[in-house]
Amino acid sequence: MKIKTLLLVPSFLICLGCHSQSTSLNPTPTPLKIEKKADYAKVQPYYQLDFSAAFCLFEVRVNDVLVFTMNLDGQTSTMIPINSAILESGKQQIAIKVLPLAGQKLLHPSAQFKYNIKVFDAANDLNFKEQVPGEYAVAKVDPAKKQTVLTQTASFNAAVPYTVTAYQHGTDLASVKGLKDKMHDAYQQLSGLIKKADVEQIKKLIANRENFAAVTMYLNKEEADDRMSGIVSNLKSGFKLQPIPADAVVKIFGNGKLATLIRPNGEPALILKNEKDHEELQLEFSFFIPAGKADLEII
Repeated sequence: MKIKTLLLVPSFLICLGCHSQSTSLNPTPTPLKIEKKADYAKVQPYYQLDFSAAFCLFEVRVNDVLVFTMNLDGQTSTMIPINSAILESGKQQIAIKVLPLAGQKLLHPSAQFKYNIKVFDAANDLNFKEQVPGEYAVAKVDPAKKQTVLTQTASFNAAVPYTVTAYQHGTDLASVKGLKDKMHDAYQQLSGLIKKADVEQIKKLIANRENFAAVTMYLNKEEADDRMSGIVSNLKSGFKLQPIPADAVVKIFGNGKLATLIRPNGEPALILKNEKDHEELQLEFSFFIPAGKADLEII
């Protein structure tokens, strides 16, 4: 089965919202504060994590934003964009966590993860610009120990021509009473909206997400419109929503300001399947609560 994963990385992300008489989602999301520098159109560094991994369930976080996760019963190597987690210039933190494969208690003997950071020029056809000094790797599994997790942290400096004020000043979600109920309610509302394919409501409620993506990914209007067309096309092309599992859990990240709902194996709680074409579409959502507000908003 072919799987399309739409994660926290903007180029793969779908964020949906809905409105009902009883809602955990703000029907009129708070506008983000976005500032572009004078040279924004000419200086567009595009940071990517170039990694290889094997036989593990791993998480990649940048500034504690979960940008990629995968349950990998095999090996892979690829690059993922990380600008979505870079809100302003300065020091950026990377944290890698290597966990046992879904359903396992101990790390696979061959579990591994290594990476480096490459910079491309989005203003010049994504030409390679430079590699950030250093090659980073999580320590290998010690066969003499029964290990359940391996971690690695590092930092690098990034220079971006924008500043985004969003979730970093939001409510500490760990302090929100009934957060689990709020999240589950929000996902049920999302399910209803997806089933109805209410395109106009979708466009309204993902506006912040799309503005954020356009700025950090340096998208022009045509490219931003193409993202929206892709969302609508997927919703209308035969994909059917799968039930949200009862054992889905809330994961808090973004230094306590963001939350999502995931399955025990690390996959998103919401999954669409197209049985005819044998395709699967995984929908990843992140939520925050702006300071002074009570309802969840999608970012």
